[in-house]
Amino acid sequence: MISLKSDEITNDLIRQILSGELAISSNLPSENQLAIKYKCNRHTIRKVINHLIERNYLIKTCDRVTYINNPAFYDNNRLFISSLSDLYDPNSILTSVHTFELITSSDRVCSKLNIDNNSKVWHIIRVRYVNSTVDHLEEIYMPYSLFPTLTIEDCKSSLIAFIENQYDFKINYGIREITSVKLKDFECNLLSLPLESTVMRIENIGYLTNGRIYEYSLSTCTENKFSYYCRR
Repeated sequence: MISLKSDEITNDLIRQILSGELAISSNLPSENQLAIKYKCNRHTIRKVINHLIERNYLIKTCDRVTYINNPAFYDNNRLFISSLSDLYDPNSILTSVHTFELITSSDRVCSKLNIDNNSKVWHIIRVRYVNSTVDHLEEIYMPYSLFPTLTIEDCKSSLIAFIENQYDFKINYGIREITSVKLKDFECNLLSLPLESTVMRIENIGYLTNGRIYEYSLSTCTENKFSYYCRR
C-alpha cells in the first residue's frame, strides 16, 4: 500500500464517518493502528486527528479517548465544514451551474479580491442540491489570473478540490460576514422559494496559505440557518 498524505488520510476518514464504516460514538482506532494502516508516522496521524476534532468529526474526552461525533451535533453549525461533500455522501450532491462567465470585475469585487481594478474574474452562479432537494445558492468570483484553465465542468463539483488538486494550492481560511437578506426574484426562482423571501446569507473571502485571496463568494441558504461555505 502506498503511503498517504495527511489530507488524503483526512478525506478517507471523513468518508468512513459519513458512510457509517466508523460508527457514531464508536472509538477511533488508536494512533498506532492508523499509522500502520496508512503507512505513515504517528505525528501525521495526530495532525489528522486534531484536524478532525477541530472540524467536529471527532471528540476527545478528558481521559484521552477519541470517538466519532454525531453529525446532529454539528449540522447546525455548518460554518466549520469545508465542503458540502464533507457533510453528505458525494453521490447525493448535484450542482447546477446557472452562470459561468469571464467578466471585467467591478471595483467592489476587485476590492474584495484585492486585485487591480478592471481585472478579469470568473463569475459563477450555481445551485447545490442534496438528495434532489435545493440546499443553497452560490455566487462566486475567482481571479482569472489564479485559475486561467477553469471550466464550467469544474464548477459542477467541488471547487475546493479543483483548487487544491489542479493547482496544488492550499486553502487556509475564510473571513465571513453573515447577514439576513431579501432575495431578488431570480434567486427565489433558483431556490424554489416564494418571491421576496428573507434568508441567511454568508459572504466569504477565502485565503490560500500563500496569503492570496482565491475567492469572494455569497452563499444563500434555503432555510434560516447557517450554510456551510468555509474552510478548516
